[in-house]
Amino acid sequence: MATPSSPIDGKPSAIDGQHFGVPGTVRLFDNNLHPEGLQDQQGAIVLIPAPTSSVNDPLNWSKPLKAWVAGTLLLWTFLANACIAWCSVAWAIWVADLKTDFVQLNYGQALLVIMCGVGVMFLQPVAIKYGRRLSYLIGSLFIIAGLACGLSMTSIGLYFLYMTLAGFGSAPSYSTIVTSLLDISFLHQKGKALSTYGFVLLLGNFLPPLAAGYIVDSQGWAWVFRYLLIFFGASTLLVLLTVEETSFARSSHLVHEAVHVPSENTDQAVPSKLKDATHQTSVPTTSVPSQSAKVDRRLPYLQRMAVYRNNPEVKAGYWKLVVSIVKVTVLPAPLWASFQLAFTTLVVSVVMTTQASFFAIPPYNFTAAQMGLMYIPIMIGSLIGVFLGGTLTDWLLVRLARRNDGIHEPENRLWMFLLVPFLEAAGCLLYGVGGSTGAHWIVPCIGLFLIGIYMNLGLPIALGYALDSYPELEDEIVQLSNFIRNVVGGALSFCVQPWINVSGPRNAIIYIVVIIFVVHLTSIVFQVWGKNMRRKSGPAYYKICEQCLVL
Repeated sequence: MATPSSPIDGKPSAIDGQHFGVPGTVRLFDNNLHPEGLQDQQGAIVLIPAPTSSVNDPLNWSKPLKAWVAGTLLLWTFLANACIAWCSVAWAIWVADLKTDFVQLNYGQALLVIMCGVGVMFLQPVAIKYGRRLSYLIGSLFIIAGLACGLSMTSIGLYFLYMTLAGFGSAPSYSTIVTSLLDISFLHQKGKALSTYGFVLLLGNFLPPLAAGYIVDSQGWAWVFRYLLIFFGASTLLVLLTVEETSFARSSHLVHEAVHVPSENTDQAVPSKLKDATHQTSVPTTSVPSQSAKVDRRLPYLQRMAVYRNNPEVKAGYWKLVVSIVKVTVLPAPLWASFQLAFTTLVVSVVMTTQASFFAIPPYNFTAAQMGLMYIPIMIGSLIGVFLGGTLTDWLLVRLARRNDGIHEPENRLWMFLLVPFLEAAGCLLYGVGGSTGAHWIVPCIGLFLIGIYMNLGLPIALGYALDSYPELEDEIVQLSNFIRNVVGGALSFCVQPWINVSGPRNAIIYIVVIIFVVHLTSIVFQVWGKNMRRKSGPAYYKICEQCLVL
């Protein structure tokens, strides 16, 4: 659970928009804000969540420290994904070495994705209750064990074990990393943070096959595992020795330092305790530190690098946090975002599982290295996706808030999402139909370029919308979205190769494209009726917040 940002005894705080009667509706832009806002020529951007006066608050860290923490964790994320995503270039060789076929290898890929979802379910609660660092450590141990199994592969059974262990261990690279980045970001920076994460995740999925292709051709596939053990092990040590804990008990600081002023009443149907607390809170979108607020000292190095740090504001037990994602499914935006990510994962699986069967045979006859080069268009496209889904979307949010009397609505993120279904359809058709029919290699490469834009545009917008809508449930939303993303996406991935075998690659990919296109078009429903859904789901949202913060 996200740490409450105002002193309401652990209940939903000012940032959740109760003052406007709708969860997620907040004031992002204020001409009359005190100097602690981010001033520009037309007023000030409100800092959401409100930073405390503590020097240990990650929101108060210096830019270099934030950059180091983010950069090191993103490096770990990249290498964690490299440990599981490079394999497609070796499939043609493994068919002979492991005495198997593409169907079994595809099943292993789907098992990998599902185990990542299972890992999210069990490791994200660790990050919520005991700190982010412990989650990274446990994940690292599982990945290293998986790599050791991969290095000694002699049969398809060891391949499945490698996929299982490494898949489970890679879970923090999908969930904990998101919460770590959100811990050091404000609302108006969320799009950039999520799109940067999406870009690194994409690099981790598609850059390693490029490098691995050359290693497989020149040194053999076993050397890929050796290099991964070295570099991933080094990145794990770097995280353990230099990356501070980003989880922070914010409300316990704000309760002593907030200066209260009256806020307008709301008719929102919230629990009576929450309503009473709401009427005592400060300015709707931020708490103003008092001049006499105590500024604490920097924690000693050993405390900052502790393996775990119990969060005193999370009263729910570990197992209750594990199953808490079930409760979040009643909230429309998180459930919608989860399935958007799941079908994006399906697109990745289609690319990963069809590449060898398309391009390792005539008319292409690509080597492992040449197949790795095909991921370059995806990475180029993803850079454009970073700009569209991050920088441009954040700019648009502020712009639209100014036009709306400074009020931010989460649905403002969805304007850019309208591009997503069309990019998906065009990219997958050019790649899938072009590759399966033997079109010139430039055709599937253009498709991969569009897929790169699509994947890095959709993720930050869909996930950002859900996080904006119910801000006190950030951890649970990240846990739910990545659980569904990987379990549902993995289950669908099991169907890809059999579907291709029955219907043929051309027809199967056309069917998949149409299904995903329709799923992505549902963003229009939330664009039109999203605010009304948030208003009606308010009581359920506040109830979930209460339940997640009690024993």
